[in-house]
Amino acid sequence: MYDLRPFINDVENVVKSHNLGEPGKYAQFITQNEKGTRNLGLAPYGSANAINILYTINRTPTDLSERAAFIKVLQDFQNKENGFFENPGNFPSHTTAFLCGALNLLDAKPLYAAEGFKDCLTKEGIFAFMDKIDWAKEPWLGAHLGAGIYGSVLLSGLGGDEFDDNYFEWLDANADPVTGLWKKDALSGAPAFHYIASTFHYVFNYEYARRALPYPKELLDTCIKAYRNGVCMDFSKEIGWPDIDFTYVLARVQRRAGTRFEETQTILKEIADGLITQLLKLDVATNDRLNDLNTLFAIVCALAVLQDALPGYIRTSKPLQLVLDKRPFL
Repeated sequence: MYDLRPFINDVENVVKSHNLGEPGKYAQFITQNEKGTRNLGLAPYGSANAINILYTINRTPTDLSERAAFIKVLQDFQNKENGFFENPGNFPSHTTAFLCGALNLLDAKPLYAAEGFKDCLTKEGIFAFMDKIDWAKEPWLGAHLGAGIYGSVLLSGLGGDEFDDNYFEWLDANADPVTGLWKKDALSGAPAFHYIASTFHYVFNYEYARRALPYPKELLDTCIKAYRNGVCMDFSKEIGWPDIDFTYVLARVQRRAGTRFEETQTILKEIADGLITQLLKLDVATNDRLNDLNTLFAIVCALAVLQDALPGYIRTSKPLQLVLDKRPFL
């Protein structure tokens, strides 16, 4: 068993170090990079990731005034003209889903529906939106569109049952029956892992909606084969978003498939061993990767999945809470 109580305390301290002196106001970065391109001030992915991480490690603010201040900071990032939350370098569908998701953790909502996406409310509109994604060459990045649109529409209060049905109708029809990946007939042109990482984003929407996954056994086989064949990153030598992307798909799809449990458990333990061994060697307070709140959020999410999938293997004072079990989008 790994005792991560000291590590979780370090994580909380990292979040505190990113606070800009007022409740809810956080920077994503507090140290500059060599190119001098980092925003060290208030940022959507600073405040949103702060609450994401605090929720995950069970340290969400309980003081009502602090929660209210946090909510206002997050709401103030919204453009009232189109309902989008925007950040340089990110699709509006990503930032909108991400900020709406952060508000959801505080049992709050954005001030406005994401009206800029209203064309996607019709069947023709959402089908056209999904069809325009570059599924072959940019599937991972494209998932910020294809999965983000779902979180943006639902969490902003723009759409409901009809949108939900149309969205999953498109996904059901376009899943690959051989691999379980998205999108069929577009699974070449990018590194193989990118299709798994992309598919992760659609799996968590299926999980949130309690929808039947089209090809769970085939997708599980694809994930296990990818791990065994070295398609994934080396989880004992690198840390980052692939930790949560692959771990979540493997663990949750195995539950859907109902097969290969022992083999999946072995892989998950190997991933946990590799990830945690790295983390325990790092100086969390000074590590540049972990002081990017976006990357730190990915890591604690992966730990939450692993703790849930491997009972008794990872100890924390309180169980880690995966944000994807409360809201769609990561």
